Amino acid sequence: MKAKLISLSFAISMMALISGCLWAFTIPDAKITLRVVDETGEPVKNVKIEMGFQVPRKGEQGIDSESIKGETDAKGLFTASGRTIRDIGYEANKEGYYESYGEYKFKVIEGNRWQPWDQIINVVLRKIENPVPMYARDSKMSKKMQIPDLADVKSGVGFDLMEYDWVAPYGKGIHSDLIFKLNNKYFKFLPNYVIDYEYDSELTITFSNRYDGIQLIKDSRRFGSKFKLPRYAPEDGYNKSMSATRKVSLKEPVKQSFKDDNNYIFRIRSEEKDGKLIRAMYGKIQGEIEFNPKGLNTAVIIFRYYLNPDYTRNLEYDPKRNLFKNLEKIEYVGLE
Repeated sequence: MKAKLISLSFAISMMALISGCLWAFTIPDAKITLRVVDETGEPVKNVKIEMGFQVPRKGEQGIDSESIKGETDAKGLFTASGRTIRDIGYEANKEGYYESYGEYKFKVIEGNRWQPWDQIINVVLRKIENPVPMYARDSKMSKKMQIPDLADVKSGVGFDLMEYDWVAPYGKGIHSDLIFKLNNKYFKFLPNYVIDYEYDSELTITFSNRYDGIQLIKDSRRFGSKFKLPRYAPEDGYNKSMSATRKVSLKEPVKQSFKDDNNYIFRIRSEEKDGKLIRAMYGKIQGEIEFNPKGLNTAVIIFRYYLNPDYTRNLEYDPKRNLFKNLEKIEYVGLE
């Protein structure tokens, strides 16, 4: 809990370094009100709230958190006040809902009070409705997902999301759910340098079936509900391909297309009749799809995906029912 309520921002860290001096001054007061609502905008009462006001530790470096707890009233409101260096963190919990959390950073002090005084923050609690088993995997924490070095780079190589493996003859995969194609415009090994390689690369992802595809969803995922991204996959708006780029050189900073707030929803194994979509599997990718070239024809792929195999658009994952079995503890994939 404390870890969430303690900000990691650079400014606060710098204040921590001089915390011994800060106690010689009065820490400004702050007042804040949380307005907790559900996804329809209706207030939610009896929500358990914990708020943390940041203060320097007495007599030593670092930041501490003074915690205030309570519950929302019939209007979904909870108000707390206290001293803080600048930040306030909060968590909101109620049975039947996903936990929501966040922080607020004050910027202006007037009369030894942080302004705005009694700032109102809207917090959305998302209901636990229909969590379902999914194939959930994070390639950063699992067996390395590396494009086979002998793959035909002209056509790419397919990856089976339910098998978590490349399709034959490169692995035990059966369905080419995602087809990865690496294009190295330039690649050079650099022995005895601070970086192993220089390269200018593009990774393209395509699909096997007419109605398969992927679409971008913007969400920083840093705060808010633990249940991220839309509850249901969209019915349309899917693109047949996507690309990512990365350029690493000794002469300039790394250039890449990766964005922290990029997420994706995808549709695979689509079936059609008379030219119309009959059914398909849907899933989501939380975070960016990243890649690191390791040779002229190979790269390590890093992404976290959730695939619902029941042919509905439901994207509400039950972390207790991951369909991948016998995973190591480090391979556990939760809601976030």
